[in-house]
Amino acid sequence: MVVQDVTTYDEGKKMDADKTATIKILKECHVFSGLNEIELKKVANLTEEKEYPAGATIYQEGAQAEELAVLQEGKVALQMSLSAPGDRTTGRITVDIVGRNELFGWSAMVDPHVYTLTSVCLQRCKVLSIDGIKLRSLLGANHHIGYQVFSEMVKVVASRLDDTRRVLVSERLLLLNANNSK
Repeated sequence: MVVQDVTTYDEGKKMDADKTATIKILKECHVFSGLNEIELKKVANLTEEKEYPAGATIYQEGAQAEELAVLQEGKVALQMSLSAPGDRTTGRITVDIVGRNELFGWSAMVDPHVYTLTSVCLQRCKVLSIDGIKLRSLLGANHHIGYQVFSEMVKVVASRLDDTRRVLVSERLLLLNANNSK
């Protein structure tokens, strides 16, 4: 049996235009900027555009990490859960804010594939979502793409770790100062 492609010329042009726009977005993201057009197209084929209203949670800390994301529009707060010793109340503290063309959700690429922070939209957001399983497969099959992407992703992880450390140290200093002034 022969399956015939029934995509019309206009639909094909729209699909090509969509992929061209996706490739442009990926190229503007530092993590993917070192890839050539063919490599970018391979990554673009794994993406889906999603939109979220202000206040929406894109993913929750502790949830299974299935998607990596590149922020196209808006701002996203990355938040860590906090609880006081012996206290059942839990709050969240913002450790970083993601802006345009920045990557978040890197936990989808690293075992155990569990999100380490919660992502909350501070504004209406447009996100380019990348399937983590398919991207890991692509990076495993194409070592050049894998090396390029992971080399840049490590910089993102290091930056987030540094941001988290700074926030936690400043919070700790505030707490110490408050206790010393009593």
